[in-house]
Amino acid sequence: MTLSVQTERPITFHSKGQPAFLLEGVVHTPLKAEQAPIVIICHPQPASSDMNDSLNIALAQHLAEEGMIVLRFNFRGVGRSQGQQTDGRLEPLDLAGAIDTALTFPGINPAKLCVIGHGFGAYTTMLYAPFDMRVRTIVAISLPLFRAGSGFPRQFERPKLFVTGEFDEICPLYKLEPFVEQQTGPKGIKVIVGARHLMRGYEQPAVQAISKYIKTWASMPGV
Repeated sequence: MTLSVQTERPITFHSKGQPAFLLEGVVHTPLKAEQAPIVIICHPQPASSDMNDSLNIALAQHLAEEGMIVLRFNFRGVGRSQGQQTDGRLEPLDLAGAIDTALTFPGINPAKLCVIGHGFGAYTTMLYAPFDMRVRTIVAISLPLFRAGSGFPRQFERPKLFVTGEFDEICPLYKLEPFVEQQTGPKGIKVIVGARHLMRGYEQPAVQAISKYIKTWASMPGV
């Protein structure tokens, strides 16, 4: 029998803004957390997904076992989170609330905060993160490029990794490459061979690639 080296507990917290909605989440904590990096995970399209998406869970468990504190949560109007979905207009306020909450956890290193977004969650991350200097790096998985046709209000100039599937119909590599080329600051692309948009069946190679990037970033001082 393999013993887990991370624990999970459900939490609730409030979104930013008024009205503030009560959102649900799950915190993954290593058995010993001391100056631990913080990772926030934002789930794909709220109409068909939630924080229990298979890649979200696999990422959260693995990163906690690597010594990080991870919070995955449901956007407004998803699962038991209050409010109504707004197709990206107000969901950045949910991410802001998640970050505020995670920064109160014991054992964290507040200078090492990463946000991972998948699909819609990647779009929300790229809308919000450039305006919050507490976010030190982002991982955008399968960014829905049709939502980014006119760009974003501000670019995220800190380190970032873009992940896509070899057969991702929403974030094809031939469209992702010119988009990433236009981004300022440190950046990279990782293609998960064989995977489609939701990475079904390819969670482990995706987790390994993302974990490698985050561990490298976490080990670098001042980044």
